[in-house]
Amino acid sequence: MSWLYSSGKIQIFAEKILALGCRFDDNASIDIFLFGADAHHVGEMNIDNFKDFIQNVLQKYPLEGGTYYGKAMKMIKEYYFKGWQKMINKHFASNQPVYVMFVTDGATHDQLETEKILKESSHQPIFWQFMAIGKSRKDVKGEGILGWLSQLIASDFSFLEQLDEMNDRFLDNADFFSVEDPETIADQQLYDLLMAEYPNWVKLAKAKKILR
Repeated sequence: MSWLYSSGKIQIFAEKILALGCRFDDNASIDIFLFGADAHHVGEMNIDNFKDFIQNVLQKYPLEGGTYYGKAMKMIKEYYFKGWQKMINKHFASNQPVYVMFVTDGATHDQLETEKILKESSHQPIFWQFMAIGKSRKDVKGEGILGWLSQLIASDFSFLEQLDEMNDRFLDNADFFSVEDPETIADQQLYDLLMAEYPNWVKLAKAKKILR
């Protein structure tokens, strides 16, 4: 992630997400959460502060070693649904859905905790759109030594794929895709991927009475 930040690719990608968020949010802003060894809520990115937002955030929150999805997911759930821990595996209805764009370039150290939170949040009006940055091993082509080397340096996103297909959830509340370069992906292609499953989730969440 260090190179992705320093090259400006994350800033450009965040601006693309802000464009989508402006269509979702009445205040034309998106809440930003960071995670590594710990999780941090760093405030809102909006049309007034977006130009230097990522650079300013990095100065205050340097990149951390380690990756813990569960810590970030807990923080996000508590931010939008205070008291959710008392409602585990019970419906938590709301008038407003929460769409989370969850970006990572690596696997997490707390898989069991992540699975637990994802299952629990299937009873709440929150949708997790997981996106990995990097070339997935399943997409690597080629045989022989070059193919083996490509497989070796490619990323293993199998856990994120498992989250997408996880059973024992009240409602399918997650989707996953990967991109090699968050800067060069075409806007329309990105938005098509971001909206691949969310609209249908909204309909099902209303049918299941967790979204009013």
